[in-house]
Amino acid sequence: MEQTEMTMVGLLEILANQVGCTYLSDLHQPKLLPAIRRALCSISPKRFSLWEWQDAVVYITEESLSFESPEQAADYLKNYRV
Repeated sequence: MEQTEMTMVGLLEILANQVGCTYLSDLHQPKLLPAIRRALCSISPKRFSLWEWQDAVVYITEESLSFESPEQAADYLKNYRV
């Protein structure tokens, strides 16, 4: 039997995989921010919706912010410091 449906992988799952997290919740660890920033450099902001980028910002930084574009949210995460 052939698989005909493509599995969609979200931004947080991709980041966790690229950073080497065992669990998605590991993305909360401040010590992983440099690795998260490096991983973000390889992900085009246009690949994911604004909603998904905002969700990633909230999940990683625990700050509820609004952005006008995926690029703006991605830049915020790339420059985020604890």
